[in-house]
Formats: sequence, structure tokens, C-alpha cells
Amino acid sequence: MTEKGKRRTVAELMEARHNELLEDWFKEVVERADIKMLELVSEATLREGAAEFLKELTAAYRHSEVYDDITRPEFARVVEILYEVSDLRAGSGIPLSTMISYIISLKDSLLRLLQDEFGKDPELLNYKVIKMNRAIDKLGLLVLDGFVEKREQIIAQQSRSLLELSTPVLKLWDEIVVLPLVGVIDTLRAQQMMEQLLQAIVETESRVVILDVTGVPVIDTRVAQHFLKTVVAARMLGSETIMTGISIDIAQALVKLGVDLSDMHVCGTLQAGVAAAFALTGRKVKTELRIDRKE
Repeated sequence: MTEKGKRRTVAELMEARHNELLEDWFKEVVERADIKMLELVSEATLREGAAEFLKELTAAYRHSEVYDDITRPEFARVVEILYEVSDLRAGSGIPLSTMISYIISLKDSLLRLLQDEFGKDPELLNYKVIKMNRAIDKLGLLVLDGFVEKREQIIAQQSRSLLELSTPVLKLWDEIVVLPLVGVIDTLRAQQMMEQLLQAIVETESRVVILDVTGVPVIDTRVAQHFLKTVVAARMLGSETIMTGISIDIAQALVKLGVDLSDMHVCGTLQAGVAAAFALTGRKVKTELRIDRKE
């Protein structure tokens, strides 16, 4: 309480007891943190981050008594820090529950501070606590949004990386590339395959592309249409397409679906496809008979 008997504002209270509030909050953060977080983030880094956040939050309260509206300009830096922390923690694999407790523990520390200051005036205390809870809850939702958004970005990047690894385009010979496909092919993977294959054709100046589907269990209409589009696009780049390894089940399915593969060369096996590719590029496959003589 001030000398004139007026109660301090929340900002004044946080400034006057800054060190005490920081230590109390930091203690809560460390106690609630899981082992992985403490392994990845040092206590010095945690303390530094908490100090900066508390400093900016106090500044926001100093410029606005409407401290439950975090959309106001005064809270811009506070929100920015939370997103930065969420991005960093999500990228490190720290659990979401740990990030939520990071904010919730601040609520507990602020509550004790408010009780000390306004405890003798229950009505005023209740008013301050309600507004404080609203503000911290909204900040907690920001942490949740930032964390989930970052995790989704990481998952999307990992998915793209897996797609790239699962559709390797290999240079088999001069002017010949082969794309061995394994597993289920959905529309997204088919699109990724088409992009990688066309890029490889340009980079290697290939005249023949071999699509080997020996390891593909099923092909639906959409995927088949992607194959046909790939054939047309490859031809526009000056390359012929050979499909190899079509199983009996896939052949029957393509017939039932009415898919026309007449625009591409079809061979039963990869070996036959390679021979056909050599023929299209003016090469011949020679077999050499070796006889081991016994002395």
C-alpha cells in the first residue's frame, strides 16, 4: 500500500516485488518441468526467458489497466515472446503439458501476490483475480496455438521428407532413369512422384523413364490418372515411359476401371523393361556365356 493509503496497481505491485515474483515463478517452472525439458534447456536459459517475459508483462500492465485484453498493442511483445518460446520448445520435442504449466505456474505466483496486497478487501481481490485469470488463460491459449502450429509444421516437413525418400529416382544408364515404387501410392505421393520424376528427366536429359510398380499392391483410378499425366508430361520433355512389374491384381483392376495404358510401353518385368529402354536408346543387351573349365 502507498503512503497516501491508495492500493498499488498490478504493474506497481509487480515492479515492487519483481525479484520475489520471478523467484517464486521460476521455482514453480522448474518443479513442474519434465526431465526432457531440463535436459534440453538449462536453468539459466529458463530463468532468462522467465525474466524477459515477466518484464514485458509488467510493462504491458503499466500502460494498460485493461490487462485481460491481450489483443491490445501493449501486449504485442508479450505475445511475440510466447510464440518464440512455443516454437523453440515444440522444435525440441518438449511435451505440450510442460508448456501449458509454464503459464499456469505464473498464475499461481501472481495469485499469491494479489492475495498479499488485496487480501483485506475480498471484493477488490476477487475483481483482480478474475481479470488476472482471464489474461493468463488467454496467454495459455496462445502458447497452445503456437505449439500446435509449430508441431504441425514439423510433421508436414517430416512427411515431405518421407515422401522424397520413398520415391527415389535413379539414373540407370545414360539417358535412362528408373523410379522403383514400393507400398501404397495415394494421390499425394503420386503427385510428389510426378514432380520428382520430371525434375530428374530435366537434370539427367533422359530419353527413357522406367516406372517399376512391382512393389505396389494396388493402383486406383486417381493414381492411374497421375501415371498417365506423368507419361504425357515426360513425353513433352522428350522422354518415353515404360511401366514394369504390373501384377495380375493390378492388371485386372485397371481393366475394370477402364484405364487406358496404350500411351506407355508396358513390360512384365523390370529386366524386360531395361532391355526395352536400351532398345529405345539405340543400345543392345548382350549375354555372355561363360564355361568354367576343370583342370
